[in-house]
Amino acid sequence: MSINVYMVRHGQTYLNKYRRMQGWTNAPLTEKGIADGQAAGERLRHVHFDGVYSSDLARAAQTARYVMDANLTGDSQDLVELPDFREQFFGSFDGLSGVEAGHELANVLGLQADTTYGDLIQSMDSNALMDAFREADPAGDAEDANMFWTRINNGLDTLLQTHKDGDNVLLVVHGILLINLTNRFAGPDYKGVEPENGSVTTWQLDEDGLHIDTFNDTTTEW
Repeated sequence: MSINVYMVRHGQTYLNKYRRMQGWTNAPLTEKGIADGQAAGERLRHVHFDGVYSSDLARAAQTARYVMDANLTGDSQDLVELPDFREQFFGSFDGLSGVEAGHELANVLGLQADTTYGDLIQSMDSNALMDAFREADPAGDAEDANMFWTRINNGLDTLLQTHKDGDNVLLVVHGILLINLTNRFAGPDYKGVEPENGSVTTWQLDEDGLHIDTFNDTTTEW
């Protein structure tokens, strides 16, 4: 038994535009972000979705609505917002630039002070990086790997328990969440590659987990 999951990264927000960390903090979609959602919807307009989901963060839910506004199948389901698919929580690092966050993490990890968050995404295991955020956060709020994967696994189980073999599911999620998923389920070919806002990544989901079909697709019309 497997289901087809179309994961869309939400449209660009102002914090994306300014290259700021954005976990559970939310910023409005930019004009480009609205266009990102509309463009993804156009490319998915012929897909009948047996389930329509997003994280419960506004940027994801708004993007999902733009995607479904373009759908031509006429009988897709209402949007369901699932907190389990929120972005990774960066705690008090939310809103910092990648340079600022990298500097703080470098202190904890014993690395050079000019290390950026982008450098760490490229070089570190994603689970170790999540654990470093937790250790470095002075507020103690950031998620570690166990906290992150506990809710993600729960969300994936929810999809499997809700749907039948062959169902098509739309799921609008977040950039670092997608990076973490590809690192775990898709192997080193996608290491550190940030999916574009509005891009589509397709998976087969079964009891063994996620199996990637396409990644960061911005051109295919399904």
